[in-house]
Amino acid sequence: MEKWQTGDMNAFEALFRQYEKLVMANAYFITGSREDAEEIVQEVFVSVWKSRHTFNPEKGKLSTWLHRITVNKCLERGRQKKPVSIPIEAVNLPDGDGVEEAAMNRDECERVMSAVGSLDSKHRAVLVMRYFNELSYEEIARSMDIPLGTVKSRINAAVKTLREQIGTHRGEASI
Repeated sequence: MEKWQTGDMNAFEALFRQYEKLVMANAYFITGSREDAEEIVQEVFVSVWKSRHTFNPEKGKLSTWLHRITVNKCLERGRQKKPVSIPIEAVNLPDGDGVEEAAMNRDECERVMSAVGSLDSKHRAVLVMRYFNELSYEEIARSMDIPLGTVKSRINAAVKTLREQIGTHRGEASI
């Protein structure tokens, strides 16, 4: 950590290798675009290099800082609130006991990912951090630099929207 902050390129490369997949996954799920996500990964790590002296480990974890930078870059890119398409291949489904169960899991996952893709980037970002990265509400608030109440309300609104969309798709009022 100290070597990276003093400008050691080898330490920075190690940091990049350690966190590249995390940043890529977050960017991909928030933007819905592999191309955008790849560009965001580059932008994030350029920012990490340029602002390495501003990171203070006493104020929080490096992963939280990276989440914040990643989300900010994604939100900058996704201001137009267009729906995104997140392919099912991006999600690791648990292995089912049979072909029918696996097909049902895949179909359900496709509906969920389509609904997640229809959310605006701010709501999609909190869902990704909460349910894909398993961050606490407090960690999300720090990562996004927003109040805890805003995190909770965005997650509640996003979940409500997902329930409505998935329920409507199934022909039901809600899940």
